[in-house]
Amino acid sequence: MEYGLFGKHSPGKLVSTIQGAQAFVPDPLPPRLDLSAIFMSYGEAMAGIGALNAKMAQLRNPQLIIRPLQRREALLSSAMEGTYTTNDELALLEAGAEDGARADTVEVLNYASALAHAMNLMADLPICHRLIQETHSKLLSGLSHNRGGNKRPGDYKQDQNWIGGPTPEKARFLPPPPKETIVAMDRLEGFINRENPDDIPPLLEAAMVHYQFETIHPFADGNGRVGRILIPLILMARGALATPVFYPSASLEARKDEYIDRMFNVSTAGDWTEWLRFFLAICQDTCTNSIQIIDRLIDLQTHYRDLAMTKFRSNNVVILIDYLFAAPVVTTPMVRSLLGVTHRAARMTIGNLEEIGLLEKVEGPSMPEYFASRPILRAGE
Repeated sequence: MEYGLFGKHSPGKLVSTIQGAQAFVPDPLPPRLDLSAIFMSYGEAMAGIGALNAKMAQLRNPQLIIRPLQRREALLSSAMEGTYTTNDELALLEAGAEDGARADTVEVLNYASALAHAMNLMADLPICHRLIQETHSKLLSGLSHNRGGNKRPGDYKQDQNWIGGPTPEKARFLPPPPKETIVAMDRLEGFINRENPDDIPPLLEAAMVHYQFETIHPFADGNGRVGRILIPLILMARGALATPVFYPSASLEARKDEYIDRMFNVSTAGDWTEWLRFFLAICQDTCTNSIQIIDRLIDLQTHYRDLAMTKFRSNNVVILIDYLFAAPVVTTPMVRSLLGVTHRAARMTIGNLEEIGLLEKVEGPSMPEYFASRPILRAGE
């Protein structure tokens, strides 16, 4: 780590750690900010959040949209860490087709499960140690050792970690050592659950919390993914989002190098202004992209609903169409359970959707047969 980069404006301190190296411990939040410098960026980002909330308010059943957006976030946030699978493979594994599933796909499904688990925990918990650690546990549990399964899922690190290099001496950045990590996470938890959370606008708070978490890097593995999950959690907790549909990994992936550099520049030079401008631009872009995906999904739903009602006049067909937006791969037993009909009637309903092109049989496992809605999978990408 180039210690000379950490000047007098750096919002933290260097402390001694392993192998004669030094690690960076960030100051507690909040920092002093020049709000006038980000006024325009903030207004544009908030307009995007408002448009996204308004779009979701028009929907009869927001769950039809939430699952495709969460699946997309799982794919792209994992891709930022070098874990790649396809929408088709992920949906097939979600439906229970475990035979032949690649390790990358299992890991991405873990991310989707961790995201859903974190959202569910918020019904009973604030954003706290327990919520963060349970989310991390879901993310890494059941993985092989080379996939992070040996990195103590759910526990904060016990050894010094580093970023961007083979050794501490050659690393680009060393986050706090384990002892300082506990203190820093206590302070972060205290900041998030402060007495007056309305003192900082939610988008700015999400930017600060994300930077702080990534800088602390409290786990041995999975920090980037957990840190990105925290962004929509903060916005939901503060009421800035009415539904969990804000997932920024697509926009961050497109500007990954700048994303890393902006956070690094906060640590070295206290450049909060440029980090916040960047984060707010990401927020605006995320909202624009999300609205486009929502519109595609709504148009697709309307098209296939109208086509099915004209051709089949069956309420069961419409029920299955709606269900596919949340679960785009199904089996005959799944449809039988969903509709409460016989096996034959369930297979006939699937056949109706095959006829109009919304479902197609997946090549591979024969028992049970899997049917995928590729139009829905493509629209959610």
